[in-house]
Parts: sequence; structure tokens; C-alpha cells
Amino acid sequence: MKQTPLLLSFVMGLLSSCASTQICTRAITTSEPEARALVTASQKAHGSAAFERIRDLSVRYEGKWAAIGPRFQPVLVDSKFRGASEERIILSPRIMAQSHTGPGGLKKVLREPGQIAIAYNGTVSQEAESKQAAALVADAYALFLLGPFYFQQTGTVFAMNGESLVDEALCDEVLAVLRPGIGMAKEDRVILHIDRHSKLLRRVRLTLNGLDSTRGAEVDVTFRDFKSIDGVLWPTDYDERIRSPFKLHAHHWNLRGLESNRGLNARDLKLDRWTSTAAKPSAALSH
Repeated sequence: MKQTPLLLSFVMGLLSSCASTQICTRAITTSEPEARALVTASQKAHGSAAFERIRDLSVRYEGKWAAIGPRFQPVLVDSKFRGASEERIILSPRIMAQSHTGPGGLKKVLREPGQIAIAYNGTVSQEAESKQAAALVADAYALFLLGPFYFQQTGTVFAMNGESLVDEALCDEVLAVLRPGIGMAKEDRVILHIDRHSKLLRRVRLTLNGLDSTRGAEVDVTFRDFKSIDGVLWPTDYDERIRSPFKLHAHHWNLRGLESNRGLNARDLKLDRWTSTAAKPSAALSH
């Protein structure tokens, strides 16, 4: 009997796992009061009063990619550079600067409103797809870190979306429609899985419309091991899975350092050089 080629077996396996329901695409123009109230309750549970006093954040991550991620989306994953990272966020207007390190060297990203710039080992890249991917990643990582606080931005509407279990915790789902979306997307949709008891944000599932090669794909990120720092409850463990067009583990990373209010401004976060205020490593988390 002729054996099925390995690649064909793999593709057949992917197709057999494509039964997941995709995020609702119905038109939503105004927020439902119950949904908005749930997001507000989640913000409060995470420490909204303390978050209001934060102007900038300095964080450090370490992570590991699953084998499929770099193969499925090599430009988005950029695994030669995206291993550990130091990241700086100014919350308003939102500016994110990322310094990624990996086997390929150093990748710097500067994400400002309506703009994105990247450099590999000191050389600025103008490659369109790489810039779109970097914008998507920068915005998504802001979402993952800020959790329910990310959805304070204008142009977001909310609707109830049912319920689900996350790590055996019963969650109410809220569908958030972001306009503009993540990265260069005109619109993205995010399902927030909010713990019915604690109101903590346990998971987000999101579309990835900011890149041609990911349009139609969906991923989710589950948040675990929450830690109170400066009065805010932050997740320190992040687990990402591809949910559509197939189901596979993609990426796992941990928050290794976080501090707030260094007094950062845009001048500290130039693409070619961070000032000493920005460059100082993020304070390590206590264990």
C-alpha cells in the first residue's frame, strides 16, 4: 500500500481541526450597556484607580516559539530576532518602543500613532510587509499587557457574546470591535473572556487583519499567574494559540520585569538610540 506523504498527512490534520467557530462578523455600531459595564468591572478588578496614575511602562519579556509559528507566519514571527525583549510604552499618546534580541541579533521597533519604523542590527528597513507585521505585533503586545485597559481607546464598541470556560473558570464573553484595528487594520475584533467571579480578564481571542497573509486568521492568548505591581494586577504568563484556520500552539512567554513612571517621553525612544532613562533594564519581578 502506498504511504501518504508526510506533508499531505499534516495538511489533512490541519483541515480536520478547522471546526472552530470564528469571531462574529455582524455589524455592531453602538455598545450594549451590559457589555460596557463588564469591561469597566474588569478594569476595576485589575486596578483601574492605580492604572490612572501610570504614564509610562517599562517591561521585559522572555519567550519561546512553537515549531509551527515560524513556518506558518515567518514575517510576523520573525523568530531570528524575537526572543527576549525590552519594551517601553508611553500611554498617551500611545508610543511603544521595542528592543528584541535573538539569534539574528538586535531588532528595534518604534510604533507611534499612524507610524511604524524598524531597524535590524542598526539598519533601517523599508520593507512594507515587515513594517506591517511590526505594527501588528507592537499593538497586539500593548493589548496583551494592558488587558482591559487597552479597550479605553475611542472607536471601540462592545457587545455580549455568550460564555465560556478558561482554565475551568466560567467567563462571560464580550465582543469588542476596534476601529481602527490592530496594526494597520481598519478594523479588528476581540473577544474578552472575563471571569464571572473575579472579573479578571482570562483570555482574549482576536482577528489579525493588519497583514495580508494573516487576514482571516485568529489567535487567542490566555493570561495566567497574575501579580500586583504598583497597585495593578498584571498577568505574568502568556500562552498563545492559533485558533483559525487551524488549532495549534504558537508561542509562550513570560513577563520578567515591569516598572512604571520612569518619566519617559518621545525623545527617550528614538529608533537608533534610547536614552539612559529608557535603556536601563526593567526591574526584575520578585518571586
